[in-house]
Amino acid sequence: MSEAFRKSFEVRWDDVDFNGHLRNTRYLEYASTARLGFLVASGWDVRALQKEGFAAVLLGEEVRYRREVFLAEQVEVSCEVVGLTEDCARWRVRQTVFREDGEEAAVVHSLGAWIDVRARRITAPPAGLRAVFEAARSEECEVL
Repeated sequence: MSEAFRKSFEVRWDDVDFNGHLRNTRYLEYASTARLGFLVASGWDVRALQKEGFAAVLLGEEVRYRREVFLAEQVEVSCEVVGLTEDCARWRVRQTVFREDGEEAAVVHSLGAWIDVRARRITAPPAGLRAVFEAARSEECEVL
């Protein structure tokens, strides 16, 4: 287990809704960008994945909103692996959105899988990518 990956964002004008809070779709976009940041920081950018013939696909996402976030605030999104199949072909990542004051603003659970882009099938990832996900397991990571 390692410490959760974190990525910071500033809430911009086009990130807020009519009520002045961070709009619901932006939480998912921040979560997605943080997941990609986690992969890139681990040496698995888009080119590396393409070279291996792999891509991530989302199977579902769930958001729990806890506190409001407003224009010009800074938020930080953490990524932790909270579920893996034995072969790491399927995964669940928890992304927690933290406000400037450290309070949880939202929690996003993303269920995804690795596909072989040539075969168009869910399959176990290459050993190096598997090692990245296994090393990022949270304490409560469960077998899917």
